[in-house]
This record gives sequence, structure tokens and C-alpha cells, in this order.
Amino acid sequence: MKFQILFFGTFFSCLCLLFLPLASQSQNCDATTIEEFFACYGGQSTFTTHSVKAVSTFIQVEDLIKNGQYVQAKTNLDAIFATYPKGSNLWWNVFAEIKGANIGTPHAYYGLRMAEDITEYGLNPDPNVKPKTANMKIVMVGCSEGVIPSTDAELQNGTGQFVKHTIDPKLKENEYRIIKQSLSFFTSYVKAITKGQLDLNIEFVELPDLCLPVAVTTTPPYLSYSGIEPVWGQLTDAAKDTNDWWMILYPSHVPESPAFDDDSFITGGMGADSKGGPVFIADDKWIVRKPAHLGKGNYTDIERRIYLPQWLQHEFFHHLYRIYPELKLEVNGHDWFNQNFWPDDFEGQFETDYYSETLHKRLQKDCAPLSSRLITRKTDETKELLATFTMDELLGPYSLDEVQNPWHEGDIIKEGTKYFWKNKANVKWEVKPDFANGQLMTGNDSPYPGKHFLIELYQNEDGSYLPGAVALKFQGDLYQKRFDLMRGILPIESSLGAYERVPRTNNEHTGKIEKSAGKISWRNDKGDTWSLAPNTVAEQLNHTSDSPTPNQKFALILTEADCGIYTLGFEYLDYYYWKPKRSQTNASPTLVLPTADIELLENFGSYTFSLANTFNDAEGDALMLYVTSDNPAIITAKFVGQELILTGGLVGKSTIYVMAIDANGGLAQDSFDVVVKAPVSSTNDRYIFDDIKISPNPTNDLVNISGLKTPCQISIYSIDNALVLSVSVSTDKASIDLSHLVAGTYVMHIRDNQTGAVKVESVVKN
Repeated sequence: MKFQILFFGTFFSCLCLLFLPLASQSQNCDATTIEEFFACYGGQSTFTTHSVKAVSTFIQVEDLIKNGQYVQAKTNLDAIFATYPKGSNLWWNVFAEIKGANIGTPHAYYGLRMAEDITEYGLNPDPNVKPKTANMKIVMVGCSEGVIPSTDAELQNGTGQFVKHTIDPKLKENEYRIIKQSLSFFTSYVKAITKGQLDLNIEFVELPDLCLPVAVTTTPPYLSYSGIEPVWGQLTDAAKDTNDWWMILYPSHVPESPAFDDDSFITGGMGADSKGGPVFIADDKWIVRKPAHLGKGNYTDIERRIYLPQWLQHEFFHHLYRIYPELKLEVNGHDWFNQNFWPDDFEGQFETDYYSETLHKRLQKDCAPLSSRLITRKTDETKELLATFTMDELLGPYSLDEVQNPWHEGDIIKEGTKYFWKNKANVKWEVKPDFANGQLMTGNDSPYPGKHFLIELYQNEDGSYLPGAVALKFQGDLYQKRFDLMRGILPIESSLGAYERVPRTNNEHTGKIEKSAGKISWRNDKGDTWSLAPNTVAEQLNHTSDSPTPNQKFALILTEADCGIYTLGFEYLDYYYWKPKRSQTNASPTLVLPTADIELLENFGSYTFSLANTFNDAEGDALMLYVTSDNPAIITAKFVGQELILTGGLVGKSTIYVMAIDANGGLAQDSFDVVVKAPVSSTNDRYIFDDIKISPNPTNDLVNISGLKTPCQISIYSIDNALVLSVSVSTDKASIDLSHLVAGTYVMHIRDNQTGAVKVESVVKN
């Protein structure tokens, strides 16, 4: 029973519709224009000025959006919100239903707020976005059957007449016109709030031979619904596996007699399929006619265009809050009706205000983009990645983030040749791999036969996947993987991909880290291949006996960006191998001040200079600096901050490679030679520095140096020997700006780049 409670609501997590007071009269009208709509209800004089403005503006704006006239749409929206500000108490004046019409609560307000997002995206689309597609199937059930009451007494007693209902033919007319009309504005909204990253592909499925059992509950809130479980049994596995979103429409079983004119009946809401995808559920009348608690008569096109987006947004945000539980935007259900629940930075007071605030201040700022969580099917990309798995790499512990009982924790274990899920309540059942469909199949020994474990792949901020498992999803709940993850969240598979060494001199210096049959290996472009053993604790890939360098390692270089951890490259045998940058739209750093070749004296010890001005990033990205010496016996090099320290002493030559990389993987390179020579005589040293003059000294801001005969490196140190300034000088004169230094005494080192000779002078700044 505890396990059942854990997974309650897999197919029907929310039964919720919007209720309003009733003061209506029967109306049936075929109005398709705003003028015809007002005429149906006694003319504009029947409505308040505010209501007329709201309804008219929404219809006008929706038409403008359809025609791509976003500038005018924004003008119209700005105008109504200038008169009736968003979230103001003025909107309470247009809250009640009028003469049987249903134009939303407040009137057209939801649609106007949604139109803001659609218009904003229409005015500022991202031309670089390559949208993904979520498949949505509209399933129409042919029949429903059950006992329906005709009096209040029968309602209370659960009695009445057994009847069958068939799907309203209006849903199918003109190629599903009114269903498409109901979804048109909403699909534009989905594209806009995902910043163009998600399109909805809508298909229709008819199940004429399915008769869905329905029932009417006897106590408020009344339900006229039983469940949609039979629907899944009528759909093929292919239909379910290739779909992301659902809308299920079935024949209404709501009592329609006058005895129930003041009663409301819940007929659907928001559910979830076995993959966790959204399932909108409604009876057929929900799209055809106004329920008694919302109005009278059939919907006009105007009312349907205004109200249905309101209902769709309501249910959709239930789903969003469910798939972003970490944001705690809905904890107990419909929490937004309690103003005290609203975060302090939220503005407004109506339900749709809450949706807008959570969208812009939480959901769109979350590191998992909306589009990445709104596609649940296994795509060709994910299927290809899943094909690399083996059962053995899935062995180990898993658990929910909030463990409340022993059913919330478990392990994939191996016994002989079989694999099992065993939870902490000591209940186990067999699981079999079905990697082609990204799942572990369960059998008859499972407490929930037919419910399978879905393998969750690691997903980067941009929505791309890695062939690394981070969780198992069971009936919509995520059992997080608790092993083989670097820094708790990153699978070793983040290291997969192509790499190039700096410097690259042959095809052994380029290659790929690959995964096959659960094993990771390195293959260079020469054709050499060897195995790699992951070590997630040390964040490295260890070489095994088949490597040309056994016991060596690829030490991974990880960076933590705002929305994730990424592998930029690895270090191997004192050289760096880098991945291509992830986003091509993010400019790479550039080399702006190449370092000149350097000559040093034998046994020079150490030589320090700054590379603060060597690289630049046009976008202001922080840069990480790395350095390699191709002859560390002569010169070793390391960075301390932005200062490069060269150490050595033997006579010879080494080429130094300096790399600047941003968090996106954009790379810039500098290289220079360091030649170490035998020392020259002190007489020559004196000759080199005889004519050097430093003035004025003491100084205020600028100090001038003249008489330089060869290229020099000038370094200034504080009295406690901290380097505060380092510049390269290639002319006979130089002016050095000391304005940023505090007053005091400093030590100036003038090092001749050809001989390594150094002249030391004191400089006083007033």
C-alpha cells in the first residue's frame, strides 16, 4: 500500500476546473465575429465599458498575432493595460458571468496576459534557435456509459438511469475545427514561453469502439468521471512511445436536467502518462457548450477563443509545477489562491498573474529549459545513446530526493545472470533491459505489472543528452542515481567526444573518448585505441594495461557554468587536450598581445611576468589560463593568477604554449620560445645598463625610463616583494603609469631579454 501511495496520481494528478457564480439565461448563438457576439447578448450596452474593451482587445490581438502584426498587437495590449493596469483591483469589476456568456474570469484577462508573451517573442525571435517538436495526440473516445441521476435525491443516493453517450459530432466537423480553434492560441503561447524552442505537432486519434465507464459522485465537489485507464489499453505501444502530450476527450456524463443548474461537475483536468507527459482531460461538452456553472448554451467562437486558453493555461501550469518540484511553486494544490503563498518578488493578484510571475521569475530562469522537460518520448538521438548501455553499469543505489518510507529507496542488483530491483522494504522484482526503448521491463512478480523503469539520461542546459544515466523514472517519480557521478550530478560520460592537443603536431594528438557496450576508451586519429577506467572521485580516466602509458591518466578539466558542469578537456603527460566549444554563438577569446621570445641566463632560477593583457574576450567572459612547456627539462612554467612563472637553469630552448579558455570551451593560444644561454661578463652587464635613466624619482603618476638598448621586461614590486606591475618594452624609452599604486617605495627590476641581466632601482611614489 505504501508503494501505491507513492505513485498515486500517475495518470490523474489533478482534477480541477474553474468555478464561478451563476446568474445566466439560456443562449445559443453562432457568432463568429466580435460584433455578432455582442449582438447575441443584447449589444455592447449589456456589458461594461471595461468588459467590452477587454473582450474586443483580446480578439483583435489574437487576429493580429495570427497575421504576424506584432507591433500593432503590442500597441493594443499597452493601451488596455494603461487604462486597466495588470493585477489591479479594477479587474474584479469584470469577474462575474454576464447573461449566460462565458468570457473568462476576469473577462479575457488570461488571454491578454498570455498574448503579452506571444507578442514579445514575435517581436524578438531568436534566429539561431532550432526548435524541437513535442507530439500531441488528441484522443476522442467514442462512447461513455454509467448511471446518471435526474434529480437531486438520485444524485445524493448514487442512483439513476444507466445510459450510454456517444461523442458529440461537432468535435469532428470541418476537420476538427473547434478543437483546433481551442488549441491555436495555446500552441502559440507554448512556442513563445519556450523562446521558440518548442513546436507542438498535433494529431487526432479516434477510438469509436471504446466505451469508457463513468460515474457521478454523491458529494461535492461532484465528479462526473471515473478514469482514462482503458484508453491506454486501446493505443499501440508505438503510439504511446512516440508521443509527448495528450488531450483525451470523452462523451460527457454530466447530468443536464434543470435540477443541477446551480451545481458544478468536474469532468477532467491534468493528468500524466507513464512517461510523465501532460494529459489534458475533458468531456466533449467542455469544448462545445458552457457548463451550467459557467454559462448557458453552446459556445460561440468568440467565447471559445477567450475561455479555452484560460483553462488550458490553468492545467498546463499544474503540469509545469509538477515537473519542476524543486521550485516549490505548487505544494498543496492551487496554492496561488492564497496570497500569502506568493513569493515576495511576485506582483499581481489573479491566478494568471501568478503564472506569469512564475514563468518569468522562476521557470525561464531555471537551468533546465522548458523545452527540455516537455518532450518525454525517446527520440532517435536518445535511442542511439541508450544503445550504448549495459545492465552492469546500472547496478547500484537509487532513491527519491525526499525519502519518506523504505519504498522510496532501492538498488539494481544482480543475482546470477538476472537483475532485480530491490527496495529497502526488502521487496524485489526482476527487471530486464529494453535499451531500444530506454527502459527496464518488469514482469508478473512486480507489485505493479506493466509499469516499467524508464532510464533518464543526463541533459545539458541546451537540451542535449549524454549517454549517462542519472535516474530511473517509475510511474512519473524520479529515483536519482546515487553513484558514479562526479560532484554528485555529472556522469563520467560528459567526457565523451572529440579532443585536440595543444600543440598538435601529428594525428596522435587528436582523437575521441568513446563509449561502447558500457565501456569507455580512447581512439586517436592514427587508429590507436586503449581502454579507460573511470574514477569519478578523482575526476579522471585511468589508463589500463592496453594503454601505451599504463597507470597514466586523463585528468579531466571541469568547469561549473551558471547552469551546469561541463568537461572542457583533459591533461595528459603535461599536455592539454581540448574539446570544441559548445555554443558557436559565444565568441571565443582572442590573442591581443603576443608574448615576445625570451632569453635568460643559465641558472636564472625563476622569471615572472604578467599576461593580464595578453588575451581578451569580447563578451567579458572570465578566462582560465593554462600553460605547457615542450621541454620541461629546460623550462617549467606555471600560472599564479595571471602571472606566468618560468623556472629552470640548464642551457637550451623550450617553447611555451599558453592557452586561455572560457567556460563555453572557446580557446585562444599564445606561444613563444625561451632560450637559456650561458652568462655574459659583468662588464657587458654594466655596459647594457650604463645609460638607463629613471625620472622623475620621486614621482606622482608617471615614471619615465630612457637609455634602453635592448628589449626589456620591467617589473615593479612592492616593498614586501609582491609583483604589482610588469610590462614589456622594446624601444629605448618608456613611460610607466603608477597612478593606480598607493604612495610608497617600490623596487623596479629591469631585465634584459637577451642576456637575462637585471638592473634593480628604487622608485618612490608620492
